[in-house]
Amino acid sequence: MRTSVRLLAVVAILGGCKGGDPPALDPIAPQTVSVNETLIVDLTITNGVDALSFDFDEPDLPALRATVTGGGGGGSFRWTPLASHVGTHEFVIRLVRGGTTIDMQPLVVTVSPADDAAPIFIRPGAGGTYDLGRDPCVNFDIEVRDDDSRDVEIVAAGELPDGAEIVQEGPKSGRFEWCPTADQSGASERWTIPLSADDGDHEPTLLNYIAVLRTDAKPGCPGDPPTVTIMAPSEGETVASSTGYAVTADVMDDMGLRDAPLLFWSTSAPDDPSDPDVTTFEQVVMSPSSGRWTARVPDLRLEDGATQTVYVVVSATDNDDASGASCDHRTDSALRTFTASGGGGGGLLGDCEPCTDSAQCESGLCVAEPTGSVCEQSCSGEDVVCRVGSCGVATTTEGGVRAACGPCTGGGGDCTEDGNEPNDTVAGATSYSGPVSGQICADNRDHYGLSVGAGTRVTATLSGFVHESGDLDLQLLDGSGTILDTSAGTTNMEVAEHCFAEGGTAVARIEGFEGDENPYMLVMDSAADPAMCCRDDAAEENDTRATATRITLDGSGRGNFDGTICPEDDDFYRFELTSSAMVEITMIISEAGQDLDLELLGPTGSVVASSRGTTETEEISRMLSETGTYTIRVLGFRGAASEYLGEVSVAASSGCTTSNDCDREDVCDGGSCVARSCTSSTCPSGHACPTGGPPPAASECGLSCTVNRDCRSFEACKWFPEGRYCGRTGAAQNGDACTNLVDCGGQRACVPWPGGTCARAGCTRNSDCEANTYCISTSLGYNVCAKGCWDSDDDCRLTGGYQCDVLDDVGGDTQLVCVPS
Repeated sequence: MRTSVRLLAVVAILGGCKGGDPPALDPIAPQTVSVNETLIVDLTITNGVDALSFDFDEPDLPALRATVTGGGGGGSFRWTPLASHVGTHEFVIRLVRGGTTIDMQPLVVTVSPADDAAPIFIRPGAGGTYDLGRDPCVNFDIEVRDDDSRDVEIVAAGELPDGAEIVQEGPKSGRFEWCPTADQSGASERWTIPLSADDGDHEPTLLNYIAVLRTDAKPGCPGDPPTVTIMAPSEGETVASSTGYAVTADVMDDMGLRDAPLLFWSTSAPDDPSDPDVTTFEQVVMSPSSGRWTARVPDLRLEDGATQTVYVVVSATDNDDASGASCDHRTDSALRTFTASGGGGGGLLGDCEPCTDSAQCESGLCVAEPTGSVCEQSCSGEDVVCRVGSCGVATTTEGGVRAACGPCTGGGGDCTEDGNEPNDTVAGATSYSGPVSGQICADNRDHYGLSVGAGTRVTATLSGFVHESGDLDLQLLDGSGTILDTSAGTTNMEVAEHCFAEGGTAVARIEGFEGDENPYMLVMDSAADPAMCCRDDAAEENDTRATATRITLDGSGRGNFDGTICPEDDDFYRFELTSSAMVEITMIISEAGQDLDLELLGPTGSVVASSRGTTETEEISRMLSETGTYTIRVLGFRGAASEYLGEVSVAASSGCTTSNDCDREDVCDGGSCVARSCTSSTCPSGHACPTGGPPPAASECGLSCTVNRDCRSFEACKWFPEGRYCGRTGAAQNGDACTNLVDCGGQRACVPWPGGTCARAGCTRNSDCEANTYCISTSLGYNVCAKGCWDSDDDCRLTGGYQCDVLDDVGGDTQLVCVPS
């Protein structure tokens, strides 16, 4: 048990009581509970008076999250045990007055294995933001926990974006992979990824992951960006709570918002506070509240009185561009910092309030809904009347299968789909033969296909719905699912059109915004318009990076490219770079008044340079150090169409002024690019040769840095024992095995623990560490940001010689972290 204040000075306190017996805590009967069930024990007092409170001593169990509340009229003890808590354990409930224990009673709890457990998503969280200019793909790991099943099937719960894939990698793990095309990123900033975990014994557990795609903003768009002001907490404020920390913001826009703002939060100090990288933060969708927007940073599992610095940013995107996302404006608030404190700060959570575990809810049930976990009313007893929704089977955040009232969101089950189903996919589109009436229900898409000949203009009109009752959106696609036009306005009509230069299939897609429901009327008109239909050039199909047309450079390093951009059509061209070089690209737009833009993509597909002007010429000039295949992307802005002519000039350069002028294998030394492999004394001035990993791991010279932008695009400002230096990045996450620093992603070094461990090294406080990692002292002679294992021992590499251990961090707070056995 934890050390606690024992029964001291009780005689003196009792001696001060007059006119009757002193307050006493009534005996507590032994209790039994199953894993994933919430145990609620009423605590009664004889001779209760004001100014009483409760506390307790707890057994030494991993990730134990029990609470006790109450006062002079009695109290309540709550605990939801995990699978690792099976067995009999003793708590000591203490009655406290004036900071001193005046009585205590044992509470013996026997935890039995779960009678019934459903899958619960451990990863990913509610959503993530992806900077497509830095990494053109959306990739995230999927992991579920299921206490009574060996295998869980991880699949899509609905239609994935075209080109997206879920790959099952283990019995309870998988990976999502998607490289958005230009038409997808241009159509919408926010995409819902529907995930399902099915153990075969229960209804599948669903999660709607929100992927936010960030691209470079186009200058000169109409309208003004939103204004975002965080109202609470104030800068530096300490907020005490055991149920999460509310953040409230004012968000205003001249043309109105369509998507709810996003709250980004982290317990790690951002690399650059003046320009925080929100792609490294956790993400929560905010909700309207009394004319403002609010969301809650989840409970951080802090002990009473323990503190943690929290960093938050609120981001809002307007809807100034109803035809897509190219001309929408995005505003990120300034970074706000507050101190989260464990314990206190309000009571338990009511129906439909966001939660992270069942102990936070008045009902004792925190239910995993697809859009996020919320408290729901229990309906397991007789004659229970649901305050929200209806009684049904629900899965708690602990994996328990319970009877609960819900759902809190969505259509509520009253919507009846139309007779055209099933037409939820492009391949299953209903053949269009005339005006059609339909019904959109929550999480439902309708598709209608129309065969068209060459030179046909198709106009799709969606009407018959009332926007205020449920927002419906319209897209026009081709038969392969490529988005050709989008209409996502805020009126009672949506119109999308496209001129099909070649014959094929026009597909109208109708869906509700964020699960909205509404009836509709769809009309698809077609007309021959061969003179006005833009025809692709002879280089097609070169609409993606993978199908890019090769540019052959002549002896002087020059090459040409030319073509035609049609609406919703991009052209890609590629060339090879074999050494550091100055690259210049010039493009002339033939059609006056047509706005074409230019991008240069690096070997990984990230945008290394762009030209987004509004004149008839676009130019890029950039010194490039990384060798490999580079790709030029030509795109039309907001449906622009024109012929174009371009030239590429590559002038090789062996000299350098900084390491940024050299390729990934080299650094700059005295004006020349030299190999970056090193020993302790072989690096140029301003560089160091930091720890590479477990011996005999090689190391490489890294430029001294403070933020990621000090380094090259393929590097990060890593945390080494010797300090912060630029190092190449891999894909390994916190706690993963590594043989060398280049294996580890982000700012992680390869710590020389057994088998190597990816982690930030040299930390001095928890805020130096990433989320769910904690700064602990080690026998290595420096501190390490060790991976947390609060959720499960399985978070550690158990087969690799690691264990989940109870250790104090450098601030003196107790943490559960993965360390060598």
